[in-house]
Amino acid sequence: MKHIYTKRLLLPVIVLFVLLSGNRVSAQMPCPYNFPSSSTFYDTVINTPAGINTLQIKVPQADPLAGMVTCMRLCVTITGVVDSVSVENNSFSPQNADVYYIRTDQITGPGLSGPLTNSINHHYGPYNLGATNGILGSGPDFVSISRDTVLNAVQVCQIITNLDSLFQFYGSDSITYLYNITAFTNVTCTGGNYNSTVATSAIVRFRFQYCTCPGYVLPLNIRNFEVNKAADNKALLTWQGLNNTNAYSYVVEKSRNGKDFVAVGRVEKNTDGTDDYRFNYATAQDESGEIYFRVKQVYSNGYSRLSEVRKITLKNSLVPRFILSPNPSDGVVGIKFDNNDGGQYRLEVYNGQGQVVQRKDIVLSANSYQQIARLQQGMYWVKLTDLSTRLSAVNQLFIK
Repeated sequence: MKHIYTKRLLLPVIVLFVLLSGNRVSAQMPCPYNFPSSSTFYDTVINTPAGINTLQIKVPQADPLAGMVTCMRLCVTITGVVDSVSVENNSFSPQNADVYYIRTDQITGPGLSGPLTNSINHHYGPYNLGATNGILGSGPDFVSISRDTVLNAVQVCQIITNLDSLFQFYGSDSITYLYNITAFTNVTCTGGNYNSTVATSAIVRFRFQYCTCPGYVLPLNIRNFEVNKAADNKALLTWQGLNNTNAYSYVVEKSRNGKDFVAVGRVEKNTDGTDDYRFNYATAQDESGEIYFRVKQVYSNGYSRLSEVRKITLKNSLVPRFILSPNPSDGVVGIKFDNNDGGQYRLEVYNGQGQVVQRKDIVLSANSYQQIARLQQGMYWVKLTDLSTRLSAVNQLFIK
């Protein structure tokens, strides 16, 4: 009879911080206008104890005000060790056994297009095992392999150059990568009942490299960046730029945790010679609490610089409530707000067949009344959309 016995490892977690090695050398990624590039390396070697097979590696982020990151290179060098593999025959007849040690090392984390992976299938045996002697861990029915190096400085690397991926490496905190070893044994034999155990470890070198260009090559034209509350649910972002000949635009980004940012709007460079910029932000209907903002300056050649991060606390936006007055009406229709501070709105009036009979943008202040239309007899639907929050409300209107 053929018997296959698989033994998997429990995977505790170790968290490690990668240390700065302090050396700077020339990088391969070119800088704009042929300025010299440089690199910053973060380098460490970790010995994983037997049975400790999951590591969280934390790497410092790059200071966005110190320069531009043009690439991030990650290399992992693995020396894999089988600390022990054992097989014991539990049957009352001699048996032949082959042992297959199967192992996968995998690294996942920010910027990687896919996991960095190395796999191995190593064969031990065949072993002639005697009949069980009733004593665990010794005798002719037992075999053990110990301290066998099955991976000798195997290296896996990936270079990240995509600008959308590189943005997450800027900041004053750290980024986290997960290194995981999955190892187990398959035992094939001529028959009988077997036990098998395995313990594995590694000596792993993690080497991170930031390719950087000096900040003065493409200056950060963002000064006096501020975020202020315009209403309970609205923020006003202001900053000053410089009136120069460089071609760039600004992208406003937000985050709920101060680390993961998404773009929420774009502001083109002024062409009228002024240095003042502004951007209005309104929360979503289910968005409240602390919101982080930063401004990304994007040059025409694809390079970018980042401002400092600002934080503000906002409430969620409410669906606009409004009153049509009079309703029913003899043709003259006005609108009055019921629950907000006013602002810019899009007004759309639909007839009973669903056709738009009027559409216009209006500006309303809190609790104000404004005549909006003169309509013929019939039933209508009036839709009002807040242009800052994109939230809408609809009321029915009768013209008698």
